[in-house]
Amino acid sequence: MGQTQLLLALLGVLLIGIAIYVGLSLFQTSGVEQARDAIITDLGGFAGRARAYYLKRTQQGGGNGSFDGVTIRMLFPMTENANARYFVVSATDSECVIGAVGRLAVGDDSIRVRVRVTEKRNIFEIIN
Repeated sequence: MGQTQLLLALLGVLLIGIAIYVGLSLFQTSGVEQARDAIITDLGGFAGRARAYYLKRTQQGGGNGSFDGVTIRMLFPMTENANARYFVVSATDSECVIGAVGRLAVGDDSIRVRVRVTEKRNIFEIIN
């Protein structure tokens, strides 16, 4: 009888340990997804400002049909916030790529997302 109770207690502790591990794993995954979604939302705002720059005339401080010369400071006064650090990867006549490095680390690396802005659409790319 004593061995059966000991075995049941050991099995109970094992199940509780597994449940805690799965719960923490789900919690971390949810946090990463929320951080990634927040960065994508921020990049969407930057993409809208980049397109506004593209459409404005040069006399109004815009690119007059070109993304060339756009900087992150032209799009927003701050280059970082609680979610990530933002920067312009490249800017040509027809396309602007804005990147972000998240503050939340995933393993040994940070969350990395970028958006490719053209005249007609935004293409989001999740790097990590």
